[in-house]
Amino acid sequence: MDAIDSGASRPETLIAALLYLMTHHARTGCPRLALCISRHLQCLALHPGADPVIRDICAGMHGVWAEALGEPVPSSTLQ
Repeated sequence: MDAIDSGASRPETLIAALLYLMTHHARTGCPRLALCISRHLQCLALHPGADPVIRDICAGMHGVWAEALGEPVPSSTLQ
């Protein structure tokens, strides 16, 4: 069974994981969690099954998180 069939890449699952990661990052400030958050935001920003509002918000947030981590971010991603 692939990830799509198992539901692992459903937008709702990604959002739940993102909320979990953000909560734990707020408690610990762990840079590895920050990187995971950035990646989850990127996945949601590009996810064809996510609502357009979610994609837009995540694209902007990904830009902020990636910039804070020193990752290169295309200017179109920043809001």
